[in-house]
Amino acid sequence: MKRILFDVPRWHCYLHRDSRGLDRVELSDGPTRRFEDELFDRLYSGDGERLPEADQERSMKSWAEQVHATTEQLPAFARLASEVRGDALAAGAAVETLMEALKPEEPEKKPEQMRRALAQGCEKASAAVENLRDTIEGVDGVAFGQAAGSGSAEGGQLDQAPIRSLAARLKNDERLRRIALLAGRFKRIAAAKRRQRLKHGADEISDIGQGADLARLLPSEMVRLLRPRLRLAFLRAFTERQCLQYELTGSAVLGKGPLVVCLDKSGSMRGDRDLWATAVALALLDQAQHERRPFVLLGFDGKVKFEAIVQPGQPMPEAGLFVGCAGGTDIGGVIEHGLGLIRGQAGKLRRSDIVLVTDGQSDPDTALVLREQAKTLDVTILGLGIGVEPEALSPWCDEAHAISSLDRIDEKSAEAMFAR
Repeated sequence: MKRILFDVPRWHCYLHRDSRGLDRVELSDGPTRRFEDELFDRLYSGDGERLPEADQERSMKSWAEQVHATTEQLPAFARLASEVRGDALAAGAAVETLMEALKPEEPEKKPEQMRRALAQGCEKASAAVENLRDTIEGVDGVAFGQAAGSGSAEGGQLDQAPIRSLAARLKNDERLRRIALLAGRFKRIAAAKRRQRLKHGADEISDIGQGADLARLLPSEMVRLLRPRLRLAFLRAFTERQCLQYELTGSAVLGKGPLVVCLDKSGSMRGDRDLWATAVALALLDQAQHERRPFVLLGFDGKVKFEAIVQPGQPMPEAGLFVGCAGGTDIGGVIEHGLGLIRGQAGKLRRSDIVLVTDGQSDPDTALVLREQAKTLDVTILGLGIGVEPEALSPWCDEAHAISSLDRIDEKSAEAMFAR
């Protein structure tokens, strides 16, 4: 389609408008919107077919020429294009940020001013794209589109909302966006902790096979290296991975039990505390999915008021993100409920975990009994106290940590949650 200086494919114009929630492309589009289509095309595909001089749009032509010429000489723009190439949503976010920096409604800038404005715009656009990807990653694993509410919702095969609709929703919902951004960062922490885990080695000889692992070759193969007449035959077998070697297997226990996350939804959790706790729950959901573990989310105040059971590979209903905060705090009640759910998962009780996130305290009368039940079921209970000292949660928990900052996860808490 004819834009300002370039002929942009109609499909790319559609992707641009769709990624930003704009009106569909029309021949009567204004010059600014036409230029945005051109900028999107350059970021998204890198190719642009220049229009003949006679077909170029006179309005904004000199300004567009200046911008395009500057971007061709700007390394920051090349880096931004490589970051968003082929990703319509990211390219659309980059265009929106760049246009805020360029300000086409202002008088034309001198070359150095234009270069500075574009360089700053590219830097902001890269940050915007990273935040966008973090937020979308943060709510990956949540089934949007299911009616919200405080009732029970059992995990099933739920339809995922289209990613562009989700992006629009994130743009308009401040609370959801903050949860998603935090969760995206927490998931990266969890992934790093998983990579740092010591893997249980293969330490038991189970068979003899073929390969080219020097550490596992049979002595008879190594002897061939010492005999000149057999050395070439050994090297050929080694190159073709046909040397005889030991097959080893590990003795690690496979499989883990359910991961039950208990989120305090009392009135005192309203605001930043609830945002942090919900983001942690999403990171733990991602952890459970990677470990193929059933995931249970329990929202509680004086009683359990929300329950979602998510089987491996299935999404969590979005209602879990929107449970309101009100009422008191009954820690014993929610732990008892969680233990009951674990007890009902026949054959999957091994290495189950309960994670309690709260900013309150409770009467510990039933704590000892519940700890004994947890020990019988081989369940560990981890407590995260927001503004609460670990000692206040110790009657209920095998391990407890105090949370002081609500924009990150401290190292000890991250180790406890993600490096087990």
